[in-house]
Amino acid sequence: MPFVIKNLQKSHLEPLKVCEPQDVIALCKIAFDYLSNGPQEHIYEAIGKKYSLTPQEVQQAVEALISILIEATKCNADINSVKKPLMQLEGYKEEVTDILAQFVTSKKKFIEGSIKSANIRAYRLVNLEWRLEVRLASRALMKQSQVFVTMKLYLHTEPKNENRDLLDDSRNPNEDIHEDEKRNRKDLLIQTDLSSLVYMIQSLEEALMESRSRRIRNIVAAIH
Repeated sequence: MPFVIKNLQKSHLEPLKVCEPQDVIALCKIAFDYLSNGPQEHIYEAIGKKYSLTPQEVQQAVEALISILIEATKCNADINSVKKPLMQLEGYKEEVTDILAQFVTSKKKFIEGSIKSANIRAYRLVNLEWRLEVRLASRALMKQSQVFVTMKLYLHTEPKNENRDLLDDSRNPNEDIHEDEKRNRKDLLIQTDLSSLVYMIQSLEEALMESRSRRIRNIVAAIH
């Protein structure tokens, strides 16, 4: 599969046309650091002021660099394959295209190594059981009122038909689980108080909102 630069990536890389080579190198370093530590808004603002750009435009340029880095890794593109579409972009200095090509090809092995070492198993929630528990008193304290929520989470890495077995009430609970299912299944028992539960819900809602942002959509689109 040949390496190509998408139209959205081209538009987000537009600020690099006016940047000096040393600042392009700085943006490449920021993009590489982004992969480990996330965005650094204060740097976006500093570079943006220098070239009359908004922090959002600088951040989109950084994310576009990450996106083409991932695309080049997926295509296993060498430096010539990366350089060709970059040279076809209008308005870029030759030194800038050389820097971008060097950045993309030099960091490919890092992306490949990160994917291999991560060995990510993305669990999916297929079922949830919960109960409310209230402790009214104990021998230690005459007056006590503690409310707990106990949850059992059924997680699975493969959203296939075998998930139905987890939800099937007719299944014998003493029946042995198949070895393949054991590898893909994980059950978690969690107990928490109400204040911690509220905090967990707020954190999940914030993560859900973040997943809908342009930044996350661009990264996901580049990976897939």
